[in-house]
Amino acid sequence: MARLEAMMRTTISRELVRWTVEVALALALSGVATSAGAIDAPTPPRRPAFQTVPLPEAKPEAGDKPPRVETDSAEDCMANLRAAGVAFEPAQAPAGALDGCAIEAPVRLLSVTVGKQGVALKAKPLLGCAFALQFSDYVKNLLSPLGAGTMGASLVAIDTGSGYECRGRNHDNGAKLSAHAKGLALDIAAFDFSDGRKVGIDAQPDAQSIAYVKALRTAACGWFTTVLGPGSDPYHASHLHFDIERHGSNGSYRICQ
Repeated sequence: MARLEAMMRTTISRELVRWTVEVALALALSGVATSAGAIDAPTPPRRPAFQTVPLPEAKPEAGDKPPRVETDSAEDCMANLRAAGVAFEPAQAPAGALDGCAIEAPVRLLSVTVGKQGVALKAKPLLGCAFALQFSDYVKNLLSPLGAGTMGASLVAIDTGSGYECRGRNHDNGAKLSAHAKGLALDIAAFDFSDGRKVGIDAQPDAQSIAYVKALRTAACGWFTTVLGPGSDPYHASHLHFDIERHGSNGSYRICQ
């Protein structure tokens, strides 16, 4: 019975992720079609079967130290990044003042190739390889095709934060360590498109941009365990926060606000 229940949960989880992406795409496209002055944008390609990078295994914490991130070896993870058309540089995380700050297989994410075009990460964020692989999949299979469908232009660059920061949550060093302190999080501020438009998370210039941001935020819950942004709290009023930390007693809980 336990095995059957586990199989049912796995099936339901996969179907939920697929449904989330399809609904997000449909919302974006319908918003564009009904908005005044909407352009006749091409329909984005159908997303391939969803694949996700295994999230770090949830383990009890010892004192203030975070659980160790369990993933593929650094060499395997970086080989997967190269195979996915991701440009990056192996890196070292700087020493931090707080106990527990560390990154498993740190890399600097430079760009993600989508088709024949690269989407640049202008800040070259420092990330754990597992998160870099997950975020790159999100760029390739959601952000870029969704942009083509809603904006009628190619996504060429993303404004992000620095990725790794040795700090507590919400910049409070007395709080629990942030996912940023483990290289498992990234903040997104804006997107640049080939037609010169810049779409900010806190301000969108037109109906297509509004639809784009709404859809990418909804679909992000299929890739990340935490999605925070404007309206979640004052700390995320101007950007989106994505991370892949595990939540809850069994590590399956998601925070999508």
